[in-house]
Amino acid sequence: MIKNVLTYMLLLLSTIVFANDGAYFASGNHLIPINETDISVKKEILTLKKVRNQFVEVTVYYEFYNPGNAKKLTVGFEAISPQGDVEGAPKNGHHPYMRDFTVQLNNNILQYNVAYVADSLYNNKGTIKSIDLETFEGNKEGNYVDFFYVYHFEANFKKGLNIIKHTYNYDLSGSVDYNYDFEYVLTAANRWANKQIDDFTLIVDMGEFETFSINKSFFKDANEWLVHGIGKTEDVKGSKNAFIEHDALKFHLQKGTLIFQKNNFKIKGDLFLYAQNYIGMDDLSYVPFSYYQAENIAEPKTDFDRKVLKNLPFARRGYVFQNKELNAYFKSMDWYIANPNYEANIEILTDAEKQWIEKFK
Repeated sequence: MIKNVLTYMLLLLSTIVFANDGAYFASGNHLIPINETDISVKKEILTLKKVRNQFVEVTVYYEFYNPGNAKKLTVGFEAISPQGDVEGAPKNGHHPYMRDFTVQLNNNILQYNVAYVADSLYNNKGTIKSIDLETFEGNKEGNYVDFFYVYHFEANFKKGLNIIKHTYNYDLSGSVDYNYDFEYVLTAANRWANKQIDDFTLIVDMGEFETFSINKSFFKDANEWLVHGIGKTEDVKGSKNAFIEHDALKFHLQKGTLIFQKNNFKIKGDLFLYAQNYIGMDDLSYVPFSYYQAENIAEPKTDFDRKVLKNLPFARRGYVFQNKELNAYFKSMDWYIANPNYEANIEILTDAEKQWIEKFK
């Protein structure tokens, strides 16, 4: 089973990394039992928060059920090595683009170890077989390394309900096509006894003014998602050799979070979330929603262009323009959400937005 999951992860990685010039840093992953077990996943609350367009903050709350007597189990977390425009060598013995890895079991902080493994056969009768990097003959640094990481710890599961709280951060990947992208391997949860998550909640917090897409790999349609805030959703049909190759939902989130909740969640696909990179635009036929793509917006060529850019911070918040040209222009943007109750107030804008307005006066 371990071999099959790792093979899938590597295939997924090769599809994403080598299709675009860029860097794959890391993926989120589910905790897994190193040995077969009768322990099941009763509940999981997974929170993914994008921070400053630089990294993903992962917080996971698990409820595991042990039907038998108290037992010790080795639990692992597989982290594929980075590839592309990266430095793949370990940093202080850890994955170079993952940080702040913590685990608590029933309110007790657990110590963990990090193993370097070169293939899927690292489980030797319940013991993780780690390679010695001093004598390892494969690639150990640079843009590609021939090993990956297994963070692992010993967990003493009492009979009945056990609560694990798990956190870590990992850097956002990116490329010419993607302003950012990240993955989370949901299917690893199938390695627990019940082959599902009885009660699963996913909370996605991408910050304000973001447009991004999520492939329909583990869900069917927009009705399965709740926008907790202000936003809207587009159903996008994938097309071969297009930017979006797989069927996806595109979200335009002015503020708030996305929530996906499913009972008896039988997982058939993994999370892949990405935002298009609007590089090389030479006019204002489109302006991206995100703060973080301001550098990709074309310089104004006309007085109307300057008006558009000057008013962009207010349009992001749904200002309804009295000027017919501006109103028509922003209504043509897929991310625009009109809010008749919003009154433009420069004082509540960010410092960067105030400077932006000053630039185009």
